[in-house]
Amino acid sequence: AAGLCGPSSSREAPGIADSREWKAVAAAAEAQKAKHLRDQLQDGARNAALACEAEGVLLDFARQKVDPSTVAALVDLAKKAGVEEKRDAMFGGAVINETEKRSVFHAALRAPKGSAPMMANGEDQVAFVNGVLDKIEDFCGRVRGGKWKGATGKRLTTVVAVGIGGAYLGPEF
Repeated sequence: AAGLCGPSSSREAPGIADSREWKAVAAAAEAQKAKHLRDQLQDGARNAALACEAEGVLLDFARQKVDPSTVAALVDLAKKAGVEEKRDAMFGGAVINETEKRSVFHAALRAPKGSAPMMANGEDQVAFVNGVLDKIEDFCGRVRGGKWKGATGKRLTTVVAVGIGGAYLGPEF
């Protein structure tokens, strides 16, 4: 099987790391090494070109070691990689988790209760996620309130969260 960024053997088809777009991003990154961010921040036209507002959120990339040509190279690479199509497949509920043969719908993890349904795998993922979050909230309330006892029958005073899959939720419990 091909590696994440290219072939794992010489007999496989070239990967994205062999593309013109990848090489353009690598060249842009190399060019940025010679520039100091402090100097780039003095360029008002650059700063204006690297900021935009969407849905009331200001996206300001001026404090990153990029310039408009770097951003253009990154956009070209994203197009070459099919990022928009992959995003649309994810939001459309397509089966994109090849290991587990299911859709992912990460957006449902951030959707507030009452949000529009996000259907995948024949189920509203928002309702599913909110059901799990309700169970977590109930469990946490019982632990914090002293209703959930340990094996000794005493109130729990220490909780160790293990194996949350890399999410930030563990410490939030």
